[in-house]
Amino acid sequence: MKKTLITLLLLFLSTTVICFGQENEDFDALAAMETASRNTLQAWTDALNTRNEKELKELYGQVVNYYQSFYTNEQVKNSHARFFRKNAYYHQYCDNVEIVFCNGCQAQLTFNKHVQTKKDGPYTTYKSYLHFIGSMDLDDTFKAVIIDESDATTDANLAKRVHKTLEVDNDTPLDAIFCEANVDKELQASYWDLVEMGAKQDGPLANLILTCGFPRGNINGLIKKDFNGQKGTFYCGGWAAGGECQWPVIFVYNPTTHKTWCIGGEEE
Repeated sequence: MKKTLITLLLLFLSTTVICFGQENEDFDALAAMETASRNTLQAWTDALNTRNEKELKELYGQVVNYYQSFYTNEQVKNSHARFFRKNAYYHQYCDNVEIVFCNGCQAQLTFNKHVQTKKDGPYTTYKSYLHFIGSMDLDDTFKAVIIDESDATTDANLAKRVHKTLEVDNDTPLDAIFCEANVDKELQASYWDLVEMGAKQDGPLANLILTCGFPRGNINGLIKKDFNGQKGTFYCGGWAAGGECQWPVIFVYNPTTHKTWCIGGEEE
């Protein structure tokens, strides 16, 4: 993971890019990102239609914001496996694809996803999107992996749900945050907001965020328990950021051992 992040940062620094319609001096990185993203979109559709779980797994990042839940790559794979068992005749195709560049190494494709779930049944259309981050493969091939997936229907339904947001500061103990009483409550905090640029030292939650490897990280999601089946652990999703790139991560805390770690961070 560290090699991938370094590659991303070097790619951005070597390319002058101003996003959202403004002029840029070097289009090469954007052209590579667009080609890679569109190739992944097609590979994603093909893998879903052929129920190729191995191929699908390779198209996703280590952590994915998967329909507004933070999943590991393995959890996304398991979700696909369950989906295939329930939808034997699934088929999809995509059209009206549009791209928005976030920077030289990230882009989002929005498109109409037409879905068939019953044999010879009708297609249902969903306004969907995939967010990609680019990286250089071992054979020096530029590719784009999926780090965010959802659709407008799911987003609208989830927006109707109300979750209590925890109030935390730089001194709040982790045991007061990650506990049974707070499961499914929303936690929102960034490293810089916690330390307020003038704190004498990093507090417990700020130190947890630092496990992603970058001080610009934030934690932003619902608190869940038993990460990957590890009883007694608690976890929450968030984002790590380096240069102009950001990617999803999962912060984990074990209140028994007081161990903290990050899935998808710099050290991985």
